[in-house]
This record gives sequence, C-alpha cells and structure tokens, in this order.
Amino acid sequence: MSTTTTRARRALRLLGLVALLLALGAGWVWQRTLPLQAIDVVGAEHAVEAEVVALTRAMPDSVAIYSLSPALLEDRVVRHPWVASATVRRLPTGTLRIGVEERVPVAVALDAAGRPSHFLDAHGFAMPVAAASPALYDVPVVRGAPDYHPTQPVESAGLRSLLGALAAASAETQALVSEVDWGRDVTLWTTPIEAHGSLEVRLGRSGHRDQLRRLQAFWDQAVRPQPGVRFEVVDLRFDGQVVTREAPRAAPDTTARPPASAVSQTDAAAAPDPGAIPDTVDTPVAPIALPVPRAPAVEGGLDRAVRYTATDSLRVTLAPREGADRD
Repeated sequence: MSTTTTRARRALRLLGLVALLLALGAGWVWQRTLPLQAIDVVGAEHAVEAEVVALTRAMPDSVAIYSLSPALLEDRVVRHPWVASATVRRLPTGTLRIGVEERVPVAVALDAAGRPSHFLDAHGFAMPVAAASPALYDVPVVRGAPDYHPTQPVESAGLRSLLGALAAASAETQALVSEVDWGRDVTLWTTPIEAHGSLEVRLGRSGHRDQLRRLQAFWDQAVRPQPGVRFEVVDLRFDGQVVTREAPRAAPDTTARPPASAVSQTDAAAAPDPGAIPDTVDTPVAPIALPVPRAPAVEGGLDRAVRYTATDSLRVTLAPREGADRD
C-alpha cells in the first residue's frame, strides 16, 4: 500500500469525523432552539383541556420545547382534581403531548342541604360535580363526607377504606349499595327491591371489604330466598358474623267478623223478623276471646345471627338483641 493511499484514507476519516461533529453540533443547536409549537392533551374526558394546559405554565412559541422538564410538567398536571396520572412527551415536531388518566368516581358526596357536592374516588380524592353530572355515574351517595378539597384526599382512614372497598367490590355488590351515612356510627342503606324495601346495614370503621362480602352472601342466601321475611337491621360489625333483627310478623285477627258476602242466602232467610215477638228470650253471653297464637319465645331475648364462612355458607347462631337484658 502506497503512502499516498494511506494519507488519502486518513484525510477521509478526518473529514467524516468533522462532518459528524458538525452534524451533532447542529442537532444540539436545533434541539436547544426548537420552539414549543403546540400542546396536545390526550385522554381527558372531564378535565377541561384548557385547564390542563394552563397547569403546565407553558405557552407555544414562548419557550424551547426541549428546555421543558417532563417530570415537572407531570407533577403540575396531576394537580387537576380529575387527573390521577399524567405522561408528558416532547415530540421532534415541536408538539408537547400530555397523556391523562382520569380518576373514576365510586361515590358522590352530599352537602348539608342534601345536594351533590363532589365525587370521591377509591383513594378518597374529590372531583367537582360540575365537570360530570351525577347522572353519568350510578354510584352510592355518601352523607357526612368532609368538604371538597381539590388536591388532598379525605383525612379519615376509615372512609378511605370504605371507598376502596366499594371500588374493589363486584358490580352486583356496587349495585346493592345505595347510600352511606358516615358519622359517629356508619350506616349503609341497600337499594330497595320488591317487598324488602331498603335494608339498614351497620358497618364498622374498618374491614369494609370483608363486610361487603358478607353482606352480598347474606343478601343472596337469606334475603332473596325469603321474600316474606322483613329484616329491620343487619349488623356487620362483628368479625365473621351477620347479626340481624327481623320485623315482627302481624298476628292473625281471630275476632274479626266475616264479611257480609260470606252470609249465605239460606242463613239470611232463616234470620228472625225484627218486628216479630219471640217465643223465648235468650240471655246474652259475652264473646269468648280466643288465644292468639304466638311464635315461640327465645330465652334471653335473642336475635338471629348469621355466621359467614369462607365457603359462603350460612349457619344460624344466637346473639344478644339490642336493648335486651344481659347478665
């Protein structure tokens, strides 16, 4: 190989290296100076696009797109009450693309006047009702929830537990829950069905996933199969049990007279004439009150308690009735 050929190759390599450096330099300058030309928001249904863009504090043609920090912009966007998470991408076309995942309501909180105030998601974050009518979401009503806060979840760990349990429950259980009164005592009201109406259910302040599973099992195995039985209260506060109180059944009226239509024509014909003089006078006898049959009393004033097992079977046990004398 001649010396001339070697020198030519070295010169070509040097020129290629210089061209590469120039290209890299030009790319770096282009990247540093490429202006932000547009902002594209994807996935926002209830979050207003203009509000999301305003949170970024970035305006087209006012800043270089690659000078913007995606992490910082994502942190700003999730401050929108409807946004659960966000992903920001800087495209070489000068477009800033913001992908949004919105929160999903699991309940709607009512204000002191009983009007819809805000939605609540599974983690206790609040979303304004104005962005989505309550009619769009068939979710339970919560009374006693704290006031709306745009960025902070509800402070009560118990309420967050209940909201998470509602989100994790089956669609059938979610449809069963109609209303929750959250206060010193926690009371759930079921969706009214047929003769049972709305059932009052007492909950604890924790362990709500297990309580909702027991409620669904009790509903399927004790309430639905017994349309003639009216349960007044269902108590789920005791681990592994469903304590119930049934409404008393109306006793039959044994003193009621038969309707006029039940008197036969023969009996009517045989009835004495009111104007006739009787041959004999009967001595009136006081009516005899027949004893009304009663259900056998349970010693100690006990209610039925239904124990829920892992196999979803129900076993009837006894538990003290509310207000009954205790030893």
